[in-house]
Order: sequence, then C-alpha cells, then structure tokens
Amino acid sequence: MLNRRDFLRIVASAAGLLLALDTRAEGPERRTFAPNAWVRIGSDDETVIIVDKTEMGQGVLTALPMLIAEELDADWGRLRIEQAPTAPAYTNPALGAEATGGSSSVRSSFLPLRVAGATARLMLLEAAHRRTGIARARLRTARGAVFLPDGRRLPYGLLAQAAARLPIPRNARLKSSRQFQIIGRPLPRLDTPAKTTGQAVFGIDVQRPGLLIGVVRRPPVIGGRILDYDDRAARAIPGVMRIARMDRGLGLIATDTWTAWKALDAIPMRWADGDCASLSTDAIREEYRRAADTEGATAERRGDARAAFRRAKRVIAADYEIPFAAHAPLEPMNCTAHIHDGICEVWAPTQAQTGAQATAARLTGLSLDRVAVHTTLVGGAFGRRLEHDFVADAVTLARMVPNPVKVIWSREEDMTHDFYRPYSYHKVEGALDDHGMPVAWRQTIVAASLMRTRDPSAVRNGVDPTAVDGAIDMPYDIPNIEIGYVERDTKVPVGFWRSVAASYTAFVKESFLDELAHTAGRDPLALRRALLASDRAQRRVLDAAARAIGWDRPRAHGQGLGIAVHRSFGTIMAQAASVRVRTGRLHIDRLVCACDCGLVVNPNIARAQIEGAVAFGLQAALKGPITVADGRIRQRNFDDYPLLRIDEMPRVDVHLLKSTGAPQGMGEPAVPPVAPAIGNAIFAASGIRLRTLPFPAVIPHV
Repeated sequence: MLNRRDFLRIVASAAGLLLALDTRAEGPERRTFAPNAWVRIGSDDETVIIVDKTEMGQGVLTALPMLIAEELDADWGRLRIEQAPTAPAYTNPALGAEATGGSSSVRSSFLPLRVAGATARLMLLEAAHRRTGIARARLRTARGAVFLPDGRRLPYGLLAQAAARLPIPRNARLKSSRQFQIIGRPLPRLDTPAKTTGQAVFGIDVQRPGLLIGVVRRPPVIGGRILDYDDRAARAIPGVMRIARMDRGLGLIATDTWTAWKALDAIPMRWADGDCASLSTDAIREEYRRAADTEGATAERRGDARAAFRRAKRVIAADYEIPFAAHAPLEPMNCTAHIHDGICEVWAPTQAQTGAQATAARLTGLSLDRVAVHTTLVGGAFGRRLEHDFVADAVTLARMVPNPVKVIWSREEDMTHDFYRPYSYHKVEGALDDHGMPVAWRQTIVAASLMRTRDPSAVRNGVDPTAVDGAIDMPYDIPNIEIGYVERDTKVPVGFWRSVAASYTAFVKESFLDELAHTAGRDPLALRRALLASDRAQRRVLDAAARAIGWDRPRAHGQGLGIAVHRSFGTIMAQAASVRVRTGRLHIDRLVCACDCGLVVNPNIARAQIEGAVAFGLQAALKGPITVADGRIRQRNFDDYPLLRIDEMPRVDVHLLKSTGAPQGMGEPAVPPVAPAIGNAIFAASGIRLRTLPFPAVIPHV
C-alpha cells in the first residue's frame, strides 16, 4: 500500500501552487480556454468544470462546481461536469494524494476552487477589455458572459481564444460572502437526473468492448492461503477463459457473471488456515480486557489525574466495548482493467486514485504516466474504497488476457474480506468533587492501529492518532485528564470506517459523562453546559439541539431523552434523541441534529449528508456486529448482518446553525453522536445503562 511518503515523492515534481497549473493547449490558435486544472471554456461557449473528488453520494459533483461557478459567474444551468483524471494537479492537500476521505472535499477545496474560478473570470474580463477598449472596472460578469455598460453581452465562449493567450494572474480577488449568488443556495444535485433514469455509471456498470468477467475466492480463514484445487469441472463449462492462483486465493475469468460464479463454485479448494485458525471474538475480548489493565502509552495528560483520584471521595468506573463493524456498501467491490498498447486503463469506484494508479503500475511494471484511472460513481464507500485490493484483482486478471476484465466480488467475499472498523475496549474512571462536578477523568483505549502498516511514522511514542481521536482534546472543563492507548493487533484486517475513531470515542465520552451526571444527581444537559463554559461554540450547538427536542418539557412514562455533542472533522454536531421503551421494546421516535459546520455551501446537500450519516450511525448502533469464530468472519450477507430498515428510521430534524467560518467536514460528523444520544435516552427511559454496541432489540424496563 502506498504511504504518505510515497505519495509525496510522486507529486514532488509538481512544484508551486496547483492553481498555477497551465493546462492550455499549445499552438497559435487555442480554441479552448483552460487557465487551470478545473476550468475549461470552449469557443463553442461550453463551460466544463472538472471535479477531482469521488462522488460517493455525498454531493461533490454539485458542491464543488458551485465554488468555481460562484467566482466565475458561470451560467449554472449550462455547465458540464467532468471527473478529473489522475494527475499531481489534483492532489488533495488534506490527504497528500489524489483521494477522497476525512470529510475533506469541500473544506480542502473551498479556497483553491474559488481562486480557480476567480482567476478565469479575471482573464475573461481582460480579454473583453482588450476587445472593446472599455476599462475592466466598467465591465461586469453574470450568467456566463461579460456585460458591457450599454447592456451588450459577450459570451465567455466568444472570449475564450483571446483569454487563452493571456498570462495567468496571481491576484484574483474573491467575492465576499455578501456577494454570493450560488454558494449558500439549496440547488438541486446535478447527478440526480442520471441516477433516477438509470443512466449513471457506477463501477459495477462499466461496459467495454470485449469485456470479460473476473471473480475471486479468498481464504475462509483470516491470513490463510490456497493449497491446491481441482478445476477440471470448471474448465469444461463453456465460457470459462482462465483460472489462476492469486492473492492467496483463486481467480477465474469467464465471458459473463453467471458463468464465472457457477464455474468458481464448481472448483473444490483446499486451504491452509495459517496462524489465525483459533481466533475468536471471545478470545479478542478477553485479551483486550486484560490489556486495559496495563499502563499503555500516554495519548494526553492534563493536570494530575492520579493524584485527583487518590483525593476523590466519589469515583465511578465502567468498561465499554465497541465491536468490529463492516462497511457493507450496497455496491460490492469491483474494478475493470484493460492492458493494451503499452498502457493500463482502470475503471474503478475508488476513493484513492493515486493509490489505484500506483497499484496498477506496480503490478504491470508500467510507469505511472502509462496508467490511467477512470473514476466512476460509487455505490457506498465509507472508507472501504481507500484500499486497493479490488484494483489489484482486476489488474492481475487483466494481465492474463488481451480483453478488459471486470472483477465483481460476491456479497460474501465483500462481507468476509472487508477492512473493518477496529474492535475497541475502554476502561474509564471519573472522580467527582463534593458538589458533584467532575474533577478527574482517566481512560484507557485498547484498539488496533490503522497507521502501523500504512504509515508507521504517524505512530509516535506508541500512540496512533487515528485510534484516540475524539478522546483527546476533550472540550469539557475537567481539570485532570489522562488518556492512555494500548495497541493490540488482532490480525483481523482493519481500515478507515466512517468517522474513524470518533465512532467509538464519542460513544464512550458522551455516555460516561451521562453516568457522571447521574451519579452526581445532575441533569445531563446542565452538567454539559457547565463543563462547556469556556467553549461557547459547542455550547451553542448543544443548546440548539436541546431546545429543538424540548428538553425541559414533561415526558411520558417509558419515554426518555438523551443528548450528545461532539466535534469531528472541524464540525460541531449535537444530537438529541427521543425514545420509548415499552414492554421491553425500543422505539426511536425522533432524532434532532444541530450542526455548526461553518459556511454551508449547499443546505440541501448538508442536510442529506447528516441524514445519511445518522442512518449509518443507527446501523452500527442497532445492528451487527461483525464477529469472529475459528478464524472466520461469521457474517456473510445481509441475512446475518442486517441493514437498517425503513420502518426503523426515526424522524430526523436537522438544524444548520448560521456561521461565518470556513466550511468544515460534513460526510462523517453526524455519525459519532448517534449511539451515545440514543444510549443516554434509553437510560433515561428504562434505567438501563448500555455500554456495549450494538444495543439489544429487547431492553428490560426497571
């Protein structure tokens, strides 16, 4: 896997600001005006905006063009959007590679794309000035044209050739927020029509002339490998083209999907189980429980927690457990590859174009500039498609035939060979003073390291920041805090899962704070407000959620309200849940989300992001988990890893608080508060404190 250093080496030759990239075609008669990597205007008056982030349902094919179109004064109804190729110009500054993740798309692009649009607009104005002799200050732009003082209109396409000959300015002025005409509007998504009519092309939809289908089978035991197989029956099936060992398992190429899967099922295989044949969830839990009693590495220390605990009169302790979780995208892993004419083309629903390109180059022996990655739409990603195993499958099989090969994983392969959210175990202690205020907090986090194999340099002094994020830098004004981290690798593949560590650290933080409030006899909201006295931003969002849920209103018997607030990816998200526990059954009636994400580029997209993240968080809070027995992932499909059903989705009210700050992350921040808000509401309704996810379907009432 390509690490951060490799990424930086690849893009090191692209010195200087990316905005200065001149993509203009050479020659005396340039018909296309392309002042940078994101804007292209033809003499036919077509304006093309290039999007360098992967569309995974989060709306980047609309939100990012809005940034450019705002400063360009483009005609929003006449734009054409293209997906960017793989090139150093499209390196995501937040990730050090051309990749989409970390809720970074809008916040990393907000200024660069606006500058790209403003630069193009300034050059078009200059071209109009030279054409007409009218001072630039007397010209204005709107709806894809330069307007003269007498009202005459010069379409951008008419000025494209002249603008293409101009030097690229470095001082384009950006609009103030008061001047925005596009940013901040709830514009319809540009990708919706194609998706609703079935014209949208996801990775699994890719078609190429002469396309063959590839399927793979990996070892059933984690870390296993294939010993031998008998493919005589499979080779007798018409349409079977190739059968070969690959990546510790077996790959097969056929003329169609049905034939490929039928032939693969006809092959008896014998496996070597390796070192993980006895691995189980129970054994992992016991190992982690013991590890939580060890010292570990210090992730954060504020004050003197140990001395505070020695002096404290009231101390409470609790253990929390969060299981492995699958990404479970509706579109399973797939990729198409074609090696021809000295190049390798890859069509992939990937979040990591740089990594996909490097993987294909490594497997083919081609240089990076001989590998083209075509990014398709993605049917669910959530971090899973930052990996490159499915790309490697397609390229490996494509090397065996002259045709393009599309590899499609079965649902069972997808579920049992995921890179799961790490299992984690937390030992937490809190100390209260005589007034019931927390004076000390001590937490030990036991979890695998995501960065140990990806970028070991990120693990410093024994602490992986991706394992403790959300636990450190606690906003609550508790004078003595100590956060420890114990790294434990279980051999279960782990990866980036939507909101990463915050998905479990927020659950522990916000649930245990409720436990402290209950022990002190304090209202959970009032305690949070008191502890956030110096963090007005979080308290503002918290108060908004509490008001919207009706925190102070009387509650019916069996009804409970719970609240949680958490900052992740720069965004503050507070959620309040209303639940009922009747005859032991849990009913989630309503979830309120209050959010400060800075300037909102498109309110419709922001709301959809939150609603989708809430559904994702509910799935993890109520369904699953992923478990291991005899070295095997036990859950294989949606029958034993069920998805959230429509009748289980509560009403979700979203409140986007006004802010003048720069846009912050939106894809993930609504996931972390879901579980603690619901868990706290369950406690309020039933008196049962749940410290393990997922929550049970039946909850006794006490």
